[in-house]
Amino acid sequence: MKNSEISEIRVRKIMDSRGGFTVEVIVESEDISSNAMVANSTSTGSHEVCAFPNGDVDACISNFETKKKDFIGIDAIEQKAVDDTLKSVGGEGFGFIGGNIATGVSIAAAKLAAKSLGMELYEYVHAKFTKQYGIRKSIPRPLGNLIGGGAHSNNKMSIQEILISADSGKFMKNATINAQAHKELGKRLKSMGMSTGVNIEGAWNTGLGDMENLKLAKSVAMDVGKETSSRIELGADFAASEFFKDGRYRYSDASFDVNGHVEFVYGLIRDFSLSYVEDPMNEDDFGGFASLLKKSGKSCMIVGDDLYTTNKSRVEEGIKKLATNGVLIKVNQIGTLSDTLDVIKVSHENGLATIVSHRSRETTDNFIAHLAVAFGSKFIKTGIVGGERVSKLNEVARIEEIESLVG
Repeated sequence: MKNSEISEIRVRKIMDSRGGFTVEVIVESEDISSNAMVANSTSTGSHEVCAFPNGDVDACISNFETKKKDFIGIDAIEQKAVDDTLKSVGGEGFGFIGGNIATGVSIAAAKLAAKSLGMELYEYVHAKFTKQYGIRKSIPRPLGNLIGGGAHSNNKMSIQEILISADSGKFMKNATINAQAHKELGKRLKSMGMSTGVNIEGAWNTGLGDMENLKLAKSVAMDVGKETSSRIELGADFAASEFFKDGRYRYSDASFDVNGHVEFVYGLIRDFSLSYVEDPMNEDDFGGFASLLKKSGKSCMIVGDDLYTTNKSRVEEGIKKLATNGVLIKVNQIGTLSDTLDVIKVSHENGLATIVSHRSRETTDNFIAHLAVAFGSKFIKTGIVGGERVSKLNEVARIEEIESLVG
């Protein structure tokens, strides 16, 4: 076992996948070091911590420099001690150091602890935390962004993402089938004389409206599914808060009140056999989520992202109101691994599936692959193509190989 007592923390400014700035955090002991690169986002829930207050990365780094001495001497294996110190120095909602620096320190400390014990990150997080919750390690399925809209694209589609997930039994095969569907859609768009550009997550930016894109995605999923003798499920991330204005959900060619939108989304679930729907209602409309879940029953996973922002108290409210049967997990929505683990625990105890997700402005760090396995998550949500997305997919495939060798 190597020394895991923190002796130094360094924070440096790096670029995200869209050319903006984020941070890499390096945590060191006398023997070893580890790092974490933290993603940014284009669309955020109003209840999540701010990555960098006022968008000022340099100020957050400078602020952290005045506080980093508080971490020196803490054993990285004591995750709660690290995270409690982050809360103590970080300011309300991490307004002093920024949620991304907090996330970077928290994850890098966990990586250092794992390395000190000679363990993979997923093994360490499971052995120390999630195993105690009754969660088994599992290989998630890749949930990929096929067609983009909303805040992530510049087109007529109000729905933010149309998603696909192959279900063939093996992770890399699933990821490869998703990629095959992505290529097939590109070919069809070209033959139709449509744009073949992609958005910030590598999803196709078709220029078509919501219904046309859903029909196209369903056709591609069915055809590629037949070619590969596999099942490809469809999903949609509405990110509905982005187009909820003055009490109505406003699409480019339609407008609905809350009840009308519940009926509209349920119709899409039925007509397009959607198995996954994320943020179909406004981020504070627990009742609307609950109405949709009641109508769809077990036929579809109804998932909260902006609804929950990886916040235990909001997930507990959702549980009381029977709002969803799935929870999206993004560590930098809440800022620490400890608080994320609290959400994993309460979700598992109440039968809610978890989905670990990337963010729109990513880095090549693959720590979410490890968390998805350790959390026993049903899906890992990423893009289908692009180096910063594929880094997560390749890492899950590597972990699957390790787990197959150890039985």
